[in-house]
Amino acid sequence: MEKLTNYDFETLHRCPWGGDETPTEFLYKDFMGCEIVRCQECGLVFAKQRLNKTGLAKYWKDYLSRVHLHDSKAVEQRNKMYEIDFQLISEHVTKGKVLDVGCGNGSFLKLFEINGYDASGVEFGKEAADTAGNEHKIYYGEFPNLEFKDKYDLIIFRGVLQYVPDPKAYLEKAIGILADNGHIFITAQPNMESLCFNLFKENFTQSVTGVDFIGYTEKLFNEYFKTKGLKKITDKYFYEETPYANVEEDILRVAKAIEYKRKNQEITFKAPAFYGNMMSLVYKV
Repeated sequence: MEKLTNYDFETLHRCPWGGDETPTEFLYKDFMGCEIVRCQECGLVFAKQRLNKTGLAKYWKDYLSRVHLHDSKAVEQRNKMYEIDFQLISEHVTKGKVLDVGCGNGSFLKLFEINGYDASGVEFGKEAADTAGNEHKIYYGEFPNLEFKDKYDLIIFRGVLQYVPDPKAYLEKAIGILADNGHIFITAQPNMESLCFNLFKENFTQSVTGVDFIGYTEKLFNEYFKTKGLKKITDKYFYEETPYANVEEDILRVAKAIEYKRKNQEITFKAPAFYGNMMSLVYKV
């Protein structure tokens, strides 16, 4: 990755969800010194200093090889999670056109294709888009700015919405290209109401940073989709069935963090995978 400089960052003065200059609660500073806050009006957690368009282009250009495929164990665990996610959504959408927004190298797309779905992907990272495009139909670029001729029975945001500067633009674009009775699947989404986020903050399993811009709550998504005429049909907070769970050790680590908190000691160790950390939400027109 090209080295990031001060010119690759921007400062926010308004909540990126509500768009208003609302009061915020300071939570922590990330590893780059970016200030992370919680909007006191809507509950969104966001980075006040974050990558701008130039910084995003640098960061995502070679993300596939630099991060996504770098650790073989992480790839194996992620592939298992793809199977878990597929099992959940296939209970609600059994066929049709699927669009995976932020599809990476297309590994999740492949599960849909081999099970008879007509699947396509969207990817912002050039390296990932080129790799996925060798096997799948891929749209390259920023999702809200792309044109689609099709309507989709299922649109997926898997571990994506924390990285986008304007989340409502992404969600509105998705709603606009949904077919009748279409579904939106938000999964692998960090939960800002979880016990572990509120304990560990910057040491959460996938915390908010100047790169992972935004952290959401289920309540925020539910209220938004209700105003757009979509209803939630299921939610899952996968943990014990995931390849990341080590229940007894994870409980001990959380208990240690609680003990630190009660003694007003700084929690400097990493959060484990745990109950409530990650959300999977399905909405239907």
